[in-house]
Formats: sequence, C-alpha cells, structure tokens
Amino acid sequence: MDRLYGSLYSSLSHFRTCDNLDGVNTYVAREGSRVSAIFLYRVAGKSIQVINEGMRLSAEDVSRFCDALFARYGRNVNVSFHAVQIDGPVLPFTQQRFFCTEDFVATLPDSADAYLASLGSATRKNIKRHKNRLERAFPDLQYRLDAKEAAKEEDVRDVIALNRIRMAQKSQASFIDEDETQRILRIVRACGKVFSVRIDGRLAAGAIVLQIGDSVISKVNAHDARYDDYRLGMLCCYLAVCAAIESGAKRFHFGHGRYEYKTALLGKHEYYDHVAIYRSRLHMLLHARQATRIAYDGYRFEASRWLLDRIDTGDGQGWALLRQALAVWRSRKHRHGSRLTA
Repeated sequence: MDRLYGSLYSSLSHFRTCDNLDGVNTYVAREGSRVSAIFLYRVAGKSIQVINEGMRLSAEDVSRFCDALFARYGRNVNVSFHAVQIDGPVLPFTQQRFFCTEDFVATLPDSADAYLASLGSATRKNIKRHKNRLERAFPDLQYRLDAKEAAKEEDVRDVIALNRIRMAQKSQASFIDEDETQRILRIVRACGKVFSVRIDGRLAAGAIVLQIGDSVISKVNAHDARYDDYRLGMLCCYLAVCAAIESGAKRFHFGHGRYEYKTALLGKHEYYDHVAIYRSRLHMLLHARQATRIAYDGYRFEASRWLLDRIDTGDGQGWALLRQALAVWRSRKHRHGSRLTA
C-alpha cells in the first residue's frame, strides 16, 4: 500500500500504530505478478466502507472492486470511499461524490538544487536572503534531522508546543491534545522524522514529517514568532522539503489549509472526495435514508467551505465585518478549549 498510494491513512504504519484492523476484509487486484490495488474494508449490514484513505485511484480499479463486492455480498449493498481521488465516473454504477478535504502537493525533482531553481524568482531570492541573514545573526544555528527511534520525544513535544502557540496567536484552537500527541509519537517511531532548527540550543522552528513510500507528509510544523523577521517558518518548511528530496521522495504533502507559503513552495491544490457507489438508481433509492444524509452532509460542507473562502478573500466592508466576527468566534472557541484541557 505504501508503494501504491503514498498516503498516511492508507499505510500499515498508520493502522498498526493509530488504528486497528479488527473485522477488516482485504481486496487485492493484480496485473500479472504486480499488485495494482489494495482496498481494506468493513461490512456493516448493507453498507461497505473502505477504510484506507487519501488514495488516487483509477475508475477502472474502483469499478472492478465494486463488481467483486456486488457479486459477493449482493446487489443491494452500497460501497463508500472517503477522501479519495477517482479519475472519472465509476461506470456503470450510480454514485454520489462530494468534496470532503484538500491537500497541497509538490512534485519533487531529483535534487535540492533543482528544487530551488524551480521556485519563483522572488521566493528563491527571499529564501537565500533570509537564510543568510539568519546564519549571520546566529552563528550557533543548528539544523538537525532525526528519524524514527532517533527522534526524541522532547523534540516532538516542543514542536507541538510551538504549534499550539502559533494557533493561539491566530485565534484558533489546536486539535493536538495529549491523546493526539501520543498518536504522533507512535507514528513518528514507525515512519517519521523531526527536522529542527535550534538557536542558542533551543528549538526555534521544527517540522514533523512522515515518509510513506515515496511521499513525505507534513504532520506538524511551527516556529517561534520571535524569528518572524527571518521568515523562519517558511524557511524551515523549505529545508524540510529539501531533506525529503535527499531521502528520495517524489512528492511532498503540505496538508490542508490555504496558506501562501504552500503555493510559493510549489504545492498544488488537490481535492479529495467522499464517494458512495450503488449498483443502480433503484438500489440508491433502497438506501434513501443514507443517500439523503450523504447529500445533506456533502452540500452543507461544500457550502460552508465556499462561505469561509469568501470570508477570507472577499473585498468590501461586509466581508471585513464577517472576518472580524469569525476571528472573535475562533478566539472564544480557543479559550473554551483551553479551559477544557487545563
């Protein structure tokens, strides 16, 4: 699965450390001696849920999989994928498809020098200038990369702590509680790396990344606001991408969230969908309650995403007032979350 999909949520490292495979069935497709698709799925009554996510799939592979399931479990079952990209309609079946998440992904060249050369001229100039300024201002500056068991728990927790501080400065609540921290520690030991920038022996910036096949996925990144003038956050991310290239990675996943630095570092916006597949329109009607819920959730999520995008980018006094209201709501949500976890 690592080779096929390069996705954290479709890797054995994830299932072994952060999930479980109880009650899971496995579908494997081959082309000659080569495995072309692996889907893990659970059956609950007439609903079949594929549990590996973040995959780029061909419509042909999905169609063959659904054919096999309908033949085994009956035509009245429905099949669901979450957070996938499918390259076309899954014929001849009826389907519901709604946007559910996003990612920014950079395709990587063979060398860090080639990557730097491929950046825009302004980005390239700024990276060189700020890196030189930083190294001149702090002669004891250290870059460090530790992988798997060599990565220290203290460093992981320090990066997470910086991330919490940065989120609070943006009036946003961090989703990383102690349970999530423990999951991150486990997955780092299995397939992760911690890239850190230290000044005076203290963490100034860091990135926690995970390598799955030839993809590197950014899990957590943060920097100390005292070094904003050096653009240390973007610089740390750039250096983490260079380290990924040196490890042989072909893709770098910056994750969801629309920030300018991701596109400046060549991340391209990619959409992932929730897809429900039925044998026919008649069979979808037999699952009317579930189909209605999927449609309601899908349209509601797409509408909220559209509204948030407009609030973030809209011109005029009305949108500015909505931005202020959203910032106040996020601030109150953060304070409420702080009380709950104190």
